Amino acid sequence: MASQNGSAKPYINCKSVVKAYSVSDHEIVALRGIDFTMQRGEMVAIVGPSGAGKSSLLNLLGGLDTPTAGQLTVGETNLIDLKGRALADYRLHQVGFVWQQVGRNLLYHRTVLHNVTLPMMMVGIGVFQRRKRAKELLEAVDIADQAHKRPSQLSGGQQQRVAIAVALANNPDLLLADEPTGALDRNSAEQVMELITNLREQYGLTILMVTHDMDMAARFADRTLTLRDGALGQDLTESATETPPKLDKEGRIQLPVAVRSQLEDAARVAVEIRPEGILLRPEQDLADDTDAILQDILPRNGHSKKQKRWFRRNGQEKQQEARQ
Repeated sequence: MASQNGSAKPYINCKSVVKAYSVSDHEIVALRGIDFTMQRGEMVAIVGPSGAGKSSLLNLLGGLDTPTAGQLTVGETNLIDLKGRALADYRLHQVGFVWQQVGRNLLYHRTVLHNVTLPMMMVGIGVFQRRKRAKELLEAVDIADQAHKRPSQLSGGQQQRVAIAVALANNPDLLLADEPTGALDRNSAEQVMELITNLREQYGLTILMVTHDMDMAARFADRTLTLRDGALGQDLTESATETPPKLDKEGRIQLPVAVRSQLEDAARVAVEIRPEGILLRPEQDLADDTDAILQDILPRNGHSKKQKRWFRRNGQEKQQEARQ
């Protein structure tokens, strides 16, 4: 398990990260000022509903996309500054991906062994070395006996084992897993998570996983964070000094101090039942002030044309609503 020493320099450091997308004539804000850190060797799970921004965060950390604003570093690498070949090298050498969809992990026309050797071929590793490394990884994920089969001949759990081997082919420090057990039955899902945990120790991996499965997150991750509507929730998994809250016979519950501090100024508290749990929210919803919040987050000078267009369009919509 990773050290929880708060004085250590974070391995992953996100500061005020915003990501907005243009869809037709609209700007959709996927991430709203994310502040997030991880220590080297740590395993963190992020849970939340579909559309919450989980995959957007993984894409930014994996170098598959760039933030609209904010600061983002992984190790000594400033992802904001990476362009072209430097960004491709980061993806090839420093980060590994495991996706829920097998089609994003594996090529069906290649054997298991050739799938694992492909990332090494792309960085110029010689034939002998890459075959040796591939066989070692297939042994590590306990599927060496399937090396000459194609993915279509394997079960879902076996395919994910191969996908993990592919992700680790170039010996990355960071493993990003997007719903790695979402398409598996319960038994296969537990086996894959136990495998990821073991590989973390064996290869010194830092792992960020997004999932809908609260149970898997609680059992295998060091920390569990929530992401909803592009905003990252506070981590409460380390509140060891407080007694875990319990519901009494009258339906009352003593909330942790960190939660009460967020609700104490609200006239009323909205309660919603959601797939990922129970949501408590102050009645004063700040959703209408998103543009004002982002104005504080984004640089005041030197906005890109895209950012200026976002603020101008949202300002015009606010004026129309006010006139109505």
